[in-house]
Amino acid sequence: MLQKVLVPTDGSDTARKAIDFTARLLAGASCEVVLLSVVEEPAYATFWSDGLIAPEVIIPPAEELKAELRGRAEEMLAAQAEPLLAAGLRTTTRIRFGNPAAEILREAEDGGCEMIVMGSHGHGLLSGFLLGSVSNRVVHHAKCPVLVVRG
Repeated sequence: MLQKVLVPTDGSDTARKAIDFTARLLAGASCEVVLLSVVEEPAYATFWSDGLIAPEVIIPPAEELKAELRGRAEEMLAAQAEPLLAAGLRTTTRIRFGNPAAEILREAEDGGCEMIVMGSHGHGLLSGFLLGSVSNRVVHHAKCPVLVVRG
């Protein structure tokens, strides 16, 4: 029996399908489900007063932006956890900042997860293109089984 399963989510429809599938697959099991959101930190440069940015544009400090992104991720995770909790699964939520594939792999390894269940693609430029780049990288580099749920 599985003890710990990682389910990454970006709030997309395919991530929601992976969560619903996990809830059905493990309903009533004593398995822990770790619901993970990886927030990509926005990279922006502050241009000196050389006319590249209008003076009325206000860029928030990095700490404020990170706190806002964390708050949004917490809200999304709370909503996405509902099917898992309704299925009687012990569910914990985690937020990481960085590259989604790298952080999913790191969480799986550091957290001792025995399996990853994820959507085939999420939010992205080519979200409908075959297997998404994040899920593709996770499938090829994970040290545990990966179950990919098609959207």
